[in-house]
Amino acid sequence: MRARRFEALARSRRAASLALSNRKEIATPHLGAVNSLQVDLTEGRYLLSGASDGSAAVFDLKDATEYEAGFIAKHRSILLVDRQHQHGHKFTVSKAIWYPVDTGLFVTASFDNYVKVWDTNSTQVVMDFKMPGKVYSAAMSPIATTHMLIATGSADVQVRLCDIASGAFTHTLSGHHDGIMSLEWSTSSEWILMSGGCDGAIRFWDIRRAGCFLILDQLRSQLGRRPPIIDSTTDNHQKNLGRSSSSKSYSVQQRTGNHKKQSKGLRKSLTMVRGHTQQKVHPGMSSSQNRKTAHYGAVTGLRTTTDGMHLLSSGSDSRLRLWDIDSGCNTLVNFEAMRLQTSKPLQLAVTDDPSLVFIPCMSSIKAYNTWSGTTFQTFRGHYDHVNCCYYNSQDQVSFPSIVLC
Repeated sequence: MRARRFEALARSRRAASLALSNRKEIATPHLGAVNSLQVDLTEGRYLLSGASDGSAAVFDLKDATEYEAGFIAKHRSILLVDRQHQHGHKFTVSKAIWYPVDTGLFVTASFDNYVKVWDTNSTQVVMDFKMPGKVYSAAMSPIATTHMLIATGSADVQVRLCDIASGAFTHTLSGHHDGIMSLEWSTSSEWILMSGGCDGAIRFWDIRRAGCFLILDQLRSQLGRRPPIIDSTTDNHQKNLGRSSSSKSYSVQQRTGNHKKQSKGLRKSLTMVRGHTQQKVHPGMSSSQNRKTAHYGAVTGLRTTTDGMHLLSSGSDSRLRLWDIDSGCNTLVNFEAMRLQTSKPLQLAVTDDPSLVFIPCMSSIKAYNTWSGTTFQTFRGHYDHVNCCYYNSQDQVSFPSIVLC
């Protein structure tokens, strides 16, 4: 067995054996519901959380603060920023994220209309951005090398991009007709951003251009996953190799002849268009006129797979959908019955395979098979609604682990 195959099997088996830990406990200082969780992407060691009492905290998952009864590792917060802090948030912290390449900075977004960038060492605000409404979501690209942008979604209909390097807004992305509850950067391109709005639409943006280039439509579908790219490319390559030189030359002549015919027809069509002047529509305006929806209700959560080929979305219609990013189609995976919160954003999680997807379902976490939609396991242990979950495959202590809240 090849090394990568063995690693994939080992990861899937350990993910399948997940259970509530009886040897590790996180003693949270939050006095309200926890809305956001993220483990840093560099070391996989520090957990960042944001809560509805306006506080944000950092935990060390590797070194326990104390041990209870000799074997239960208790992890208390090593950093806490709350309302008592001079520059703390006044209202709910809706999102808390790490700076992707360094644990020296983290970002918090709040219902007090502010997005703040914090220095982890000094616990001071480096810069802040004032938004026109409640901030529901904030995201940074995990693979970006040429920009330091924070995408923010608020009660306003526009996605705003904040630049850490300059401390100012770079530009806004217009197209949604209601507030924006969820944002997700592509894992295959640092320029592609996905947004989910309260209008039920999921829009794809290339931040270098005006207007969105794709709007997902739940009625546009394909059955299951598309065939692997490798198979199709190898087949085409073999067909091209099998052609003789005479057939290649004939095909070139055929293409050039067709090109001449098409160019003549194109000239005729252009002359007809010149006779009737057509008003050009700005790409941003044309995209805003599109009323396609991905959910019957607000889009409450977005999560891309690690390979960047699929997108998972949850909605206030209590539906979980799997999308093929390349074709923009709904794969029609029928996820079994679930009951989701409708009034706030949800944080989904997915394994590296990606064979399992974890979604908060009221007071529990449900793990679904990504490709069949069947319920794999239900995690119980909370006494109230679960708002977020995070899957951490970099934990060196109990690898892999999932952090729930």
